[in-house]
Amino acid sequence: MNTWSEDTYGDPCRECGFSFSISMQAAVSTVTRAPEDYGRLVENSTGRERHPDLAWSVSGYVCHVADNTRIWAERYAGVVHGPREIAPYDENLLAAARSYSAIPLAGSMWSLSKAVGDWEEAVLQADRSHVVIVHPERGELSVLDSVRSNAHDVVHHAWDIRRSLEFPPPAA
Repeated sequence: MNTWSEDTYGDPCRECGFSFSISMQAAVSTVTRAPEDYGRLVENSTGRERHPDLAWSVSGYVCHVADNTRIWAERYAGVVHGPREIAPYDENLLAAARSYSAIPLAGSMWSLSKAVGDWEEAVLQADRSHVVIVHPERGELSVLDSVRSNAHDVVHHAWDIRRSLEFPPPAA
């Protein structure tokens, strides 16, 4: 078992309270429920709300979770059919390249829904294959280690979104 996540965020996470001892089934469910859970969370949002201490708007956080989920789906599919090593990515560079601040909430929610479907299929394949992923910063990860990390991303950024919703969107 890799303890990078617990060492980095605490167990439970010092900010959002996520427990890294979550089962595989519960972690997968956390991610696959994200479109529905986030949909309820943002149903009265413009997507432009933003906590002053955070980098992204509500829509930006949904975009990030969608992108992270999609990237992990690609990673799982890749290690099942190829080398165990995965490439890192810089979430802030990706956010800038995709212009998160300009993506409408409906588009980011659509992206999240599509990413989760691909992620679930890729996780099932990776789990059946018992792959071990080699992450350039985190070391060797079991599928359970990485799925827990993916679930933490969903929970942590829902926490960021809830905090952001306390602030009105900027005037158009």
